[in-house]
Amino acid sequence: MFNVFFLARRKNRRAVVLWFLLSCTASVSVMGQSRGIWTLEDSIRRAVEIAPEIRSAQATVNARRGALQQAGVWPNPQIELRADDRIGKDAGTGGTDFTQFAISQPLPLSGRIGYQKAVAGAGLDAAQAEQSYQKIRLETQVAQRYHSMQLAWERLRLAEERLQLADDLQNTGRRRAQAGELSDLERLRMDLIREAAQQALNSAEGAYNEALSRFRVYLELPGEATPRLTSLQPFGLVHALEQLQAGLTNHPALLAAKHRVEAARSGVDLARAERLPDISLRVFREQDLLNGRRQDVTGIGLGITIPLWDRNSGRIGEVRSQVIEGQSELEVLERNLESRLQQSFLNLNQLIKQGEHYRTRVFQPAQKVFELTRKAYANGEVEILSVIDANNTYFDAHERYLELLQKAWLEAADLRLAAGRALVLTEQDTDNE
Repeated sequence: MFNVFFLARRKNRRAVVLWFLLSCTASVSVMGQSRGIWTLEDSIRRAVEIAPEIRSAQATVNARRGALQQAGVWPNPQIELRADDRIGKDAGTGGTDFTQFAISQPLPLSGRIGYQKAVAGAGLDAAQAEQSYQKIRLETQVAQRYHSMQLAWERLRLAEERLQLADDLQNTGRRRAQAGELSDLERLRMDLIREAAQQALNSAEGAYNEALSRFRVYLELPGEATPRLTSLQPFGLVHALEQLQAGLTNHPALLAAKHRVEAARSGVDLARAERLPDISLRVFREQDLLNGRRQDVTGIGLGITIPLWDRNSGRIGEVRSQVIEGQSELEVLERNLESRLQQSFLNLNQLIKQGEHYRTRVFQPAQKVFELTRKAYANGEVEILSVIDANNTYFDAHERYLELLQKAWLEAADLRLAAGRALVLTEQDTDNE
């Protein structure tokens, strides 16, 4: 069973089945991984667990969450204690006494706390959206390495098949040679087919081992781990371009930019509020000498900061510029995302058409011709040159078909990035919704 990520349709609004495999379902991947099978989803989950950029993005989210919590807190009150020696002097004995106790509380009546919370809240939303975008970018990087390893593995299997067929052909040639039906030239050419197949296998093994090593390092797998991957198979559906375009409003990169603009706009309101005078309420109780007697006195006072020199004009101008800058960046990002989405969609559909045409018009006919030619040669109906030609045509066509499949898979990963859609949902994704 496989996941279906996209659903495509032609201009006549009929669904078109795409022939690229995107991934196995989570249930299959969990069960299969215990048997050494790694799906794209397995690889993504592993990468998310170990990727430093994901940890960094999560740390940023935690920091923004702490900033939001702090933004809703009132300023702390201040306690004052004052001592003097007036009692000692009056009594003629000397000494020191506490003569005043006061509590002062700043009063944020300008609304700045609300604006601070708005700035911090938008900052948290931006960080969460950026974290989601970082994860989709990571998925794309994992897909590139996974599909590259897939192609190397498929080429290795093809090279093994090629060598096996060459051995079978060579055995057939030996039987014909014993019967006196094979010339020395034909036997030499047959040996060349076998040697070419062996060289192709050696090259495929080297490429696969290199891809495997890179895959191990990237996912921090043990050096002895040899994960088996899902095969390149034509499968899957893709959404219509109109549906993908409609979903761009929820693209995490776009959401992050929008929230940054919101934070800047709230910053303008905050800067304006900070220009208003600060008020502080002060309540005190002290002992004082009245008519030669020491008495307790309670009082209340208000303090106000006069914005005479600092009217926060520079800060207001700064955040206004940030709003303009952020809005401009948002508009550019919207255009770029739309363009990237359309181009990736067109590329994918072009690869689909190209691959399907190649499969039906080149690969399958070449496979059929190769099978018939081998049988004909075994029956002595054709010469070795026909077998060589059919052999080369078939394996070249097969390898080309595998390359087209891999390109489609890679383009599918780019399309997910352009559409802002994650292939694998994580706990963080659920929390951010």
